[in-house]
Amino acid sequence: MPDRRLPGTLYAERLERLQELIVAAEAEAFLCLPGTNFLYLTGLGAHRSERLIALLVPAEGHPEIVAPAFERERLAQNRLFAEIRTWEENEDPFRLVTQRLSHPRTRAREILLEASTDVVTAARLARADDKLDLVADEEAMDTLRARKCAHELALLRHAIRLTHDARDEVAKGLKAGVTEAEVAAALTTTLSSKSGEPAWALAQFGPSASVPHGEPGPRRLAKGDVVLLDCGTSFGGYQGDITRTFVFGGEPAGEVRKVMQIVKKAHDAAIELAGPGVQCEDVDAAARKVIEKSGFGDYFTHRTGHGLGMDVHEQPYLVRGNKRRLTAGNVVTVEPGIYLPGKFGVRHENDVLITDSGAEVLVEK
Repeated sequence: MPDRRLPGTLYAERLERLQELIVAAEAEAFLCLPGTNFLYLTGLGAHRSERLIALLVPAEGHPEIVAPAFERERLAQNRLFAEIRTWEENEDPFRLVTQRLSHPRTRAREILLEASTDVVTAARLARADDKLDLVADEEAMDTLRARKCAHELALLRHAIRLTHDARDEVAKGLKAGVTEAEVAAALTTTLSSKSGEPAWALAQFGPSASVPHGEPGPRRLAKGDVVLLDCGTSFGGYQGDITRTFVFGGEPAGEVRKVMQIVKKAHDAAIELAGPGVQCEDVDAAARKVIEKSGFGDYFTHRTGHGLGMDVHEQPYLVRGNKRRLTAGNVVTVEPGIYLPGKFGVRHENDVLITDSGAEVLVEK
């Protein structure tokens, strides 16, 4: 079992790489509020509230964490080389941020805002200093997070294995009469007990499975039902995400069998094409071509996949129009599906590592 905690030196490396991207953008600094990107850069699980906590990464010099004074002791335990700048409850924290930006070491007046920065925070920064050029930025963090290092891959592999095993365990124990909601709850509990971290699950039977990401409901399981289980859990903050479709109490036959075969063929075609330098939209097209040629193109209603890491959905997205090229170290889901309204749905999803020479399915069975 890998260590859940990443080495402290990794956060320093991430911040150094971010500074290189800030310089390349000819900006002065990058401002990041609590959330996944904040955790990625600091290892700190701070949360957003009306009291400003922010990571300020200058193009040059040491990063700083701006926070309420009473949070100093907790935040000072961070594992990076960041200074703590505090504000009292009667002070304006946004002025403190702009004062730090006015330090002589700064380069320009353009500030990159982490993509999930809310409009109120941006507006208060602008009011504190109307000379700031605030630029919403997705590219910097997407660039950093999309390529996983060996430590991240170890956590991802373990999360995916736990997800696979929990799903398999619950699927083998299914009984007729159980509801979708009960199965989803059992799967979530099993996942969390294995990982010790948050988990989620979808369970859909028969016609319910024809709605992608449909909410588990009161429908009861009967012999011959198509069962779709989509679930995941994290380990060390890195996510697993697997979907399998099968027939309860028997083997797939007729149209169900045909659709399952087509979906699996589309899944395999996408993985066969995926590799470094391949455009994301081309991987999507490879899966879509198989399904369209089989006459079910109108029933494949979502993208082929998405990046997987600290978030269940992140770059790179395998979707038409995304010309981003895959690189070694990307981890993506490949999950084509066919959904026949009122009848059933089929989705087959695996988590895939882009390697130097192609693609590796991280867990397959």
